[in-house]
Amino acid sequence: MEGSTAGPGPAPSTSGAVTPRYLAAGIVTVVIGLHTTVLALPGGGSPTPTVSSRFERYHYSLAARIRPLLVFWLTRSGVGDAVVTRRRAPGEASYSLLIGSDPDRAPRRINRWGYIDEEIRGAEARLIGLMTESEEDSLEQAEANVRKQATGSHPFKVIQATVAGEHASSLVTSIAAPEDYTFRQLGIVLDLALRESSDRQPRVTRLPPGTRPGFLAALADAIHVPTTTSMNFVYHGRLYELRQTHAQKIPNLQIAQTSYGRATATDFVIINMHDGEQTRFSMTYGTQGRFEEVPLIVTYQPRWWMQVELTIDGSGAASAPFNGVDR
Repeated sequence: MEGSTAGPGPAPSTSGAVTPRYLAAGIVTVVIGLHTTVLALPGGGSPTPTVSSRFERYHYSLAARIRPLLVFWLTRSGVGDAVVTRRRAPGEASYSLLIGSDPDRAPRRINRWGYIDEEIRGAEARLIGLMTESEEDSLEQAEANVRKQATGSHPFKVIQATVAGEHASSLVTSIAAPEDYTFRQLGIVLDLALRESSDRQPRVTRLPPGTRPGFLAALADAIHVPTTTSMNFVYHGRLYELRQTHAQKIPNLQIAQTSYGRATATDFVIINMHDGEQTRFSMTYGTQGRFEEVPLIVTYQPRWWMQVELTIDGSGAASAPFNGVDR
């Protein structure tokens, strides 16, 4: 590979909530993007493509590095997959990220996955995100949770949110799935999540001017501005700042036997404006031709004992159907 992505940076602290930190692991996304959000929420329909809209879908392979001791890492490739979609047209945009481990390939049959979907139309946006619920600050806790799931505990956390003008409203709930569903059964879990009722009051937040309605929307803009400029976005009633910290130009990015042309490797930081907590990740994206603005490599460390890396597959297109993602 000519050039390289920057390292994942210091290991951030973590919690079990559906946060941009966890979803960023996958982003690629962005997207990709494995922690934020284009599916319809109750009362809304799926986006209707316009004549000028362009739909794109990309598939990624997930590699993981686990550190059972502080002195060395164990690496395994192909432990999971990710699919990123985006559709952009005048006045509207949509982004989605599905990322997860595959129990048939992951060590100890670990089943961890998440989905984020973000639909923006003018000053309004609808978002949904879900993830397997887990609170793991150590490898031992992760193993304990795997054993717990084997005995019949399959919880998911779900966030549903809307943005209208200067206000954002969001609600986080937990659901108990009857089976240990994997990311390939996204549609089933989404149906469960959207049917779940809650008597909780949503969190409502007033947004400062210029606030992006979601993490993916902010990331799509952040790659176009200098490192001195930040993007603010809202997620579950909290305001976050996203900005570049370092960028390196790559004349011709090579991944395996495929050349992707000019690219940029960029380090990003997300800052929680409520408590100052920082989350760091790196993303290499194309800057010309078919893969312009497409994430090609994403590196993230969601736990002190685990790193994940997403790499676009050789063709750049999703090769297998994922229930609930194909549109």
